[in-house]
Amino acid sequence: MKKIKILVIGKKSLLASCIKNNSKIENIKFIQYKNLKNINLNKYSHIINFSIDQKNFTKEYSHVRKIDKNICNLIKKNNCIYIFPSSRLIYKKSKNNFYGRNKRKTEIEIKKIKKKYLILRISTLLTFDYSNRNLFISKALKSLKTKKKIEIDIPKNTYKDFITSKFFVDIFDKLVKKNITGTYNLSSNIPIKINEILKNLIKGYGKGEIVLKKPFKKNHSFLLNNARLRKKIKFKLSKKDILNYCFELGKKLNA
Repeated sequence: MKKIKILVIGKKSLLASCIKNNSKIENIKFIQYKNLKNINLNKYSHIINFSIDQKNFTKEYSHVRKIDKNICNLIKKNNCIYIFPSSRLIYKKSKNNFYGRNKRKTEIEIKKIKKKYLILRISTLLTFDYSNRNLFISKALKSLKTKKKIEIDIPKNTYKDFITSKFFVDIFDKLVKKNITGTYNLSSNIPIKINEILKNLIKGYGKGEIVLKKPFKKNHSFLLNNARLRKKIKFKLSKKDILNYCFELGKKLNA
């Protein structure tokens, strides 16, 4: 295997920013998908794509632009590992879960084309972002910053296995350095209630409240089993680590 050299496609994505700010791997190049034609893809040991057709969120797979399939066709004979950031939503069964179904179908396409692949089914990410992104943490931080309150329309005892951006990148680095391939759930496997996360964001910020909006949506609690990942690499993340991280995210809003 060639020396580690990573190409990150989709440099404006949130996960790309996480890698850029936290990765300890030195040889990483970030580009936009539109500039892919100008890149010598043979130079890279790992290629990861964060670019996505926005129709993936609202349309069935047959109606979306298949960016990952196109990239895999370009590198199918290359001696590199293609990394695909999938989602825990592939496990959610819902008529309107276009995103989860499209991620699953993309996984299948990748496996048909590329022999060496690393598929990461990522749990709910916590990071410092209060943009207009339709993410749990983005909406919570933005609401806290602009309204001094966090509105939720799901039961407060709903739990998820949250991961921090630093934890995500630590796992990413270890998998890349060991040239690991296969499909893995990237999760903490620690159930933490939404209410606990929000209280620590508010505590760090120093003010604010949780506002319940009715009617409530269904309780979509979930845990991803990370036993297969633990067999490949060692990692450690505790509930205390995650809640302390949330406190620091809230505190950072005051900067």
